[in-house]
Amino acid sequence: MKLIKKIFKITIIFFAIITTFFVIAGATFYYKETNSLNLDESKFLTQTNNLEIFDKNKISIKPTHENYIDINDLKPHTKNAFISAEDKRFFSHNGLDFIRIGGAIISNLKTKSFSQGASTISQQLVKNTQLSNEKTISRKIKEIKLTKQLEKKYSKNDILNLYLNNIYFGNGCYGIENASNHYFSKSSKDLTLSESAILAGTINAPSIYDIESNPEKANERKNLILKLMNTYGKITDDEYKNAINEKVKLNISKLSNYNYIYNEIIQEACRKLNITENQLKNSKLKIYSYIDLNLQNEINKIINKNYNNIESNPSISTIVLDNETSGVLAIKGTKSSLKNRKQPGSTIKPILVYAPAIENGNVSPATKIIDEKINISGYSPENADKKYHGQVSVREALKNSYNIPAVKLLNEIGIKNAQNFANKLGIPFSPNDNNLAIALGGFTDGLTLFELANAYTTFANNGTYAPEKYISKIIKNNKIIYENDKQKKQVMKDSTAYLITDILKDTSKTGTAKRLKEFNFDIASKTGTVGDTNSSKNIETYNISYTTSHTIISYFGGSKMPEYINGATHPTMLTKDIISYLYKNNIPHNFIKPNSVQEKEISKKNYDKNIIVLANENEDSIKEIFTQDTKINENNKIDFKINVLNLENKKPIVSFSVSDRYSYYIIRKNKSSEEIISSELSSDNIIKNYDSISNIKINNLKIKNLNDRYIAKQSIIFEDKNAKSGEIYEYFAIFCDKNTKKEYKSNVIKLKVF
Repeated sequence: MKLIKKIFKITIIFFAIITTFFVIAGATFYYKETNSLNLDESKFLTQTNNLEIFDKNKISIKPTHENYIDINDLKPHTKNAFISAEDKRFFSHNGLDFIRIGGAIISNLKTKSFSQGASTISQQLVKNTQLSNEKTISRKIKEIKLTKQLEKKYSKNDILNLYLNNIYFGNGCYGIENASNHYFSKSSKDLTLSESAILAGTINAPSIYDIESNPEKANERKNLILKLMNTYGKITDDEYKNAINEKVKLNISKLSNYNYIYNEIIQEACRKLNITENQLKNSKLKIYSYIDLNLQNEINKIINKNYNNIESNPSISTIVLDNETSGVLAIKGTKSSLKNRKQPGSTIKPILVYAPAIENGNVSPATKIIDEKINISGYSPENADKKYHGQVSVREALKNSYNIPAVKLLNEIGIKNAQNFANKLGIPFSPNDNNLAIALGGFTDGLTLFELANAYTTFANNGTYAPEKYISKIIKNNKIIYENDKQKKQVMKDSTAYLITDILKDTSKTGTAKRLKEFNFDIASKTGTVGDTNSSKNIETYNISYTTSHTIISYFGGSKMPEYINGATHPTMLTKDIISYLYKNNIPHNFIKPNSVQEKEISKKNYDKNIIVLANENEDSIKEIFTQDTKINENNKIDFKINVLNLENKKPIVSFSVSDRYSYYIIRKNKSSEEIISSELSSDNIIKNYDSISNIKINNLKIKNLNDRYIAKQSIIFEDKNAKSGEIYEYFAIFCDKNTKKEYKSNVIKLKVF
């Protein structure tokens, strides 16, 4: 018994010594870390004291945070919303809520997630204004020391006042007054209960609960806070029910453009450095952006002077990108206009139709397509001018933005092939985007302005793609910790990019964007207009233009826009104003033709008959550009070739392409006979149902729906069903020029039928 008592006594003494040691060590560490630490009250008045953001000319970019408000002017429900959401015992604890700390420890132990925090409003104020967000014991000890100082020096009302005037609400808004002005265009003293709950919900995670970008998440958080307020007796049951049912209406301030820019830079920095907004705010970083405030201010002036008096006040947005860096030089517009998806209209045609067709060798700028009334599986689009233009070249069709040739060409190359190409330019598609209407911009979800701008920058950059960026570099303690490497990915041939650019240069001279024709340097341009299905008005209108240096997208939209606004009018006029400012002192160099592109003179008289051959020395000619891979025959030396597919258990299949200028005869010959087995005048055995051989390629074209080809040069596919197994045949074709009556014999293919 004495031995047990002795062991117990020794154990008590041991633990007492250990406890004393840790207490002394802890006290020593606490003293060492906090001895000279005191509140810096000046930081309560400067929310972004540790973070500096600059434009490309090293001019400081700051959010609007001069709006300070006395919380005595706030309605009780506004203050109670924040207290209920963040610190329900705010008025009863001394800065540290030990009940909450204990609850957080138990919760974290149960879930093993350590996700529950226990910071009071006082601690949050100290952390957000006095300290960094590093998760260390040292930082937490400093937070405790400063929180105690704060509670001794300031009343609870003063602490809440400082907190609400410093907290970050997203979108570049620091302080409740700035947030209220930004989101609701009103003073915070006029906030309704629901609006107060929305703002109180935002501060927990501004990027997640942003009412502009994530209204569903924001409303879920709002309802949770209203429930807490009701539970804590801050609002009545009737007030709770009314607020739950109230739909909060945003009224974004038109003066918030700088806040938007500031917030986008912050969000990009957080992604690059993998930290939160508050961590970034207190990280003592210098962020250098591509934003050009001089250009930004000029665009604001242009829009205010020339376009803000348009009836019905359409939504106006513009983006200017630097082609070399993909850097954002200037943006104008509301967050919803810049970020929300909308129908792209005809701006999608170069990306989804013409570029993939050129890339895959289906067409050249000279290829002719018949612009005529069509019905493809029930789809019968019209041109904007309600006219048909007969045989038009790819260059004419894109320059004038005709709809029918674009639809025919998409049908020709295949929707999936076109989408795969556009995906590489950053264009997303919905699973429901599986019809030919997408050729004209008829998307399920639509595209953002940045997605369109990035895709066009790819043409300007010789087929290399990179998404937009705001930040050029980030510096900490005079060391670069992030820098844009300017790397781009080659997503199309440089020849494809140049051919599209060359056509779009015509658009800016004589096509739908001809308001830009007065400039004496290269501008490639495309317009787009989306009409309202219920009226004659347009709801989305675009101009996207690029030089070798910049890409500019200008957008006017809205359900009540005047009928006279379309892509060729106000968006193009705004782009023109911006280009005039950009190049008032230095003009960009012109686009340089790559080695992969060849310029040729083709015979005009033959081209008028839809035959592309090189011109003779003394005949009229037309200049056109082609890829180096494009084979152009010399005049009077036209190659007529056929292919014959001879597969086991199948009959021979003869295929060839021929201009409609020529009639043809397919001939089969063996030892005993020579006979015409098909001709232009006979459709016998011309294949119209290709399902059984849909995976076979002939002339690099997949055999599927070729009877619906609308390119002027027709493809013929003939199955010789009467060929006898085991027989040896020779196949060839005779082509007869309908004008000269001259005949041409094709190559001869000899085979044994399976």
